[in-house]
Amino acid sequence: MTRALVVLIALVTACGVPKRAGFDDVEKLVGDRTSARVHWNQGSEEDARVAQHVDALLGGALDATAATEIALLNNPRLQATYERLGVAQADVMQAGLLRNPSFGAHVGLPIASGLIELNASIVGEFLDLFLIPLKKKFANAEFRRVKREVADEVLALAGEVRDAFFTAQASVQIVALRRVMLDAEQAAAELALRLHAAGNLSDLDLTVQQGVYAESRLELARAEAQLQRDRERVSRLLGVWGLRTEWKLGPTLPELPPGEPALEHLESFAVAHRLDLDAAREEVLTASAALQITKGSRVIGGLEAGADGHRDPDGPTTIGPSLRIELPIFDQKQAAIARLRSQLRAAERRQDALAIEIRSQVRESRARVLAARGAVEFYRAHIVPLRERQLVLAQQQYNAMLLGVYQVLAAKQAEVAAYREYIEAVRDYWIARSDLERAIGARLPPGGP
Repeated sequence: MTRALVVLIALVTACGVPKRAGFDDVEKLVGDRTSARVHWNQGSEEDARVAQHVDALLGGALDATAATEIALLNNPRLQATYERLGVAQADVMQAGLLRNPSFGAHVGLPIASGLIELNASIVGEFLDLFLIPLKKKFANAEFRRVKREVADEVLALAGEVRDAFFTAQASVQIVALRRVMLDAEQAAAELALRLHAAGNLSDLDLTVQQGVYAESRLELARAEAQLQRDRERVSRLLGVWGLRTEWKLGPTLPELPPGEPALEHLESFAVAHRLDLDAAREEVLTASAALQITKGSRVIGGLEAGADGHRDPDGPTTIGPSLRIELPIFDQKQAAIARLRSQLRAAERRQDALAIEIRSQVRESRARVLAARGAVEFYRAHIVPLRERQLVLAQQQYNAMLLGVYQVLAAKQAEVAAYREYIEAVRDYWIARSDLERAIGARLPPGGP
């Protein structure tokens, strides 16, 4: 009885829902896995300082780190995700509250003469006092799961921003190469016109060169359109509009790190650090707690206790306790327990499946990283130097009047194509590395193991 009284007093004096609602835990979960900063916009003075910081970042040339920071501070969808914390925190507080008591009254008016008959009662759900600890256990497990899911959404957005940013950065370099090639094609087309006018170039050769120049203009237009799409994708993830969309990209993709981590350590690290797997574990605990609550109240489905007062016109006035018990004759929560058992087993199987998928994702992502690294190194060591050497030799033979200008132009085209493919290979490497970081649930060290 003493314990029940203490619980009752605590419930009556309970305060409101905390404003940050577990956001500190989300910050710690994210901070343990990445250096990114997060902020929950709740109309505080800090919001203005964060907005100024975002504007300062947008004022300079962005790299992947700055773009990720802007998105995590400014993306509206991520801000909406944070509101799940408030909902889950409110559910925790609700689980610790008793249901309000109910009051009933009856007034019997005499038909002819006599005194008025009065009857009043106040009744409350008494069983809640014993179920509150289990309900709070259930709500806290659900709250922990939501915090991990929210933190996982933060890491997912960070990975998506890096992928989009590297794609846009590569598009900038590809557009620059296309413009260089277009200048060369334009010069060749103008030369072809002069040669044709002098009678030194056939109609067919002139048409071929003009067609090459037209295709080069089209390729540049396509590359510029792709760059615009890539920029808009980044802008959406950054959560910017208006003048803020005039942000500037860093000039080139970063260089590759010197090495890569070992696969066996990455698998075990991912299983220990992936927040969605932690959330799946909490889902199992939540389903288990729900099953315990239902099994604990199957015999007594409802228990109400209170007081009842009665004044009889022809008798004494009485007052005393009242008790109402639900008799579990037909419904002993068999169906609810069976459903919760199935939900618990399903949660356990989802946890097992996710652990298997995480290990597979790590292996697949690391294989992509190694393949992309191999491609970059092959382009850098073989293809690009060969194309550069080919152009040098073509220019030497052109100077010796052994080759025509169009053979030199073809060598230049091959060199530019090799540069473009090299840039695409570097882009693919950084996207694969970003996906590997998403697979393990944390940032990789810049220099390998």
